[in-house]
Amino acid sequence: MFDQCIAYLSNTNLLKGGVLITITWWAWFKRDNRDPYNREHVILILFSCIVAIVLARTLALTSPFRLRPVHEEGLHFLLPYGSTRATLSGWSSFPSDHAAMFFSLSTGLLFTHRQAGAFALFYSTLFIAFPRIYVGLHYPTDIIAGAIIGITIALIVNVYLVKNTMIQSIVNLSYSRPNVFYPLFFLFTYQLVDMFNDSRALVGGVLKLVRSIIT
Repeated sequence: MFDQCIAYLSNTNLLKGGVLITITWWAWFKRDNRDPYNREHVILILFSCIVAIVLARTLALTSPFRLRPVHEEGLHFLLPYGSTRATLSGWSSFPSDHAAMFFSLSTGLLFTHRQAGAFALFYSTLFIAFPRIYVGLHYPTDIIAGAIIGITIALIVNVYLVKNTMIQSIVNLSYSRPNVFYPLFFLFTYQLVDMFNDSRALVGGVLKLVRSIIT
């Protein structure tokens, strides 16, 4: 039962990105006088997530290929109940793009609300990172490297870009054109919950279609 619960946590987007994006939406609508730049930080959180996941995927594609523990025959990994060895076959293990994105998001939340950010970091560690190790999708070093990437990017972005005029203009759009801003905001945060799986599948399908037409 424990194995199946951990396997479910590892695979379900609702209990991974869904929880953290819900906190992000809460941070967006939270209004107080402690930080007049809360909404700018939320935009920066989303931006840092993109940078973190792109950097992590770039490193995974350009670094020496590393088999995941579940695929490493010499490791004799004991597969938990409810898991399958076919998961992410052919994908390099290092670094973890899950850790990069969700630790970036959690670190950014510290700038909007300290307790919410601390909870997000705890949640990312226990309910997102640990299950990836338990089911054999990552080594601890994969998670640590991804977390360092995400935390570093979030700190740089939220410290140095918080008063950027472009970020302020995006926030202003939420007031001047809410009918445009919020549908796009929802669509983008939905893709964060999904780890851009649908977007990547769509782009991959389009590229295959273009190749078949050209050839």
